Order: sequence, then structure tokens, then C-alpha cells
Amino acid sequence: MFSTLKTRMTYANVASTTALVLVIGGGGAAVAASMVPANSVGSRQIVNNSVKTADLKDGGVTGTDLKDGGVTGADVADGGLSGSDLAGGAIDRPGLFGTGDLGVVRAYAWNNSPSADANLTNNGYTYNRSGGAVNVVHNGTGSYTVTFAGLNLNGGNVVVSGYGGSATWCKVGSWGSSSVNVRCFDAAGAPVDDYWTLAASD
Repeated sequence: MFSTLKTRMTYANVASTTALVLVIGGGGAAVAASMVPANSVGSRQIVNNSVKTADLKDGGVTGTDLKDGGVTGADVADGGLSGSDLAGGAIDRPGLFGTGDLGVVRAYAWNNSPSADANLTNNGYTYNRSGGAVNVVHNGTGSYTVTFAGLNLNGGNVVVSGYGGSATWCKVGSWGSSSVNVRCFDAAGAPVDDYWTLAASD
């Protein structure tokens, strides 16, 4: 049997057999890939976690490719996104992320009127997400109420800090609806009028 096989092992037979093995083993994947119909690979055919960054071309996935809520904070590694990765206006619906997922700013203010009522809206360091006015009422020494018209502050977080180099300190007295009560004190703990800054976030 071996002698019969040996007599048939011509150069042409060996070369053609070798070529066949190479096609099946090396080039077979390319041939198989060319036989897959267009748009026939879907989520069911992709192994979970098998698609890597290197498999995606730059700009290959855009906002229109993602359904609302399709990407959450848990899907992004720490430092995985920076400002340069987001187009202008890419986050225009803070509620899309859910309360607590992002510290989205609702409002901030700088009180540059320590001893009198004032409209802070246009002092250059004030913001109200509702677009409404921002006013502060001086209730008495070291006591203020700042109101962000049209803004609901319930359920968020508010931080107040004294402004400037004096030895005074300020804190949140309370907040709710669209207003925040602020209290300021000197080093001895007595109420005192002072400059302060305020920030409200989701």
C-alpha cells in the first residue's frame, strides 16, 4: 500500500496538496469571512465583552448609535472620559443619568453684598439652571436668604463657604423649594456679615 502511495507522490500532487492545506489553515478564515452575508452578525453572534477598543474606528460610535440610558457611570472606567471626548452640548439632559450619577450643577452664587439686599443675577459669578433671577435678602447680621427663581432645590446638595481672607466662616442654615438660608460667624462664633459663595448640585 505504501509503495502504491509512493508511486503517486509526484511533484504536482505534493504541491497541490500543500496548497490546499495552506488555504484551509491560513486563508480559510478570509474565505469564510467573505461568505458571511452583510448585516447578518448581531448581538446574539457576538460573545459578551469580546469587542475591544481596537475593533472600533475613531468616530465609529456616536451618540445616535446609543439608546437613551444605554451608557451609565458603571460602563465607563475611572478617567475613561474627559471633556475632549464630548462634543459641545453632548450632555444636554442631566436627568438622563439619574439623580446621583453626576454632580450636575443646579445653581451657584457669589454674595458680593454682605450687608444689604441685592440682585446677584448679573454679578458675573452666579448661575441659575432655570434661567431665573438670583436674589439675596439680608435678614440680619450674618443671616441671608438667597432665592433662585424657578429652580427646585429639593433633593439636591448645597454647599456654602466664606469668601475672602477673613477669619469668618459660613454654612448652610437650611434649604428647600427655591431658597437657601445662609449663616455666617466670626472666629468667636458670633454672627457677622460676610461675603460667601454657594453651590447647589444634583
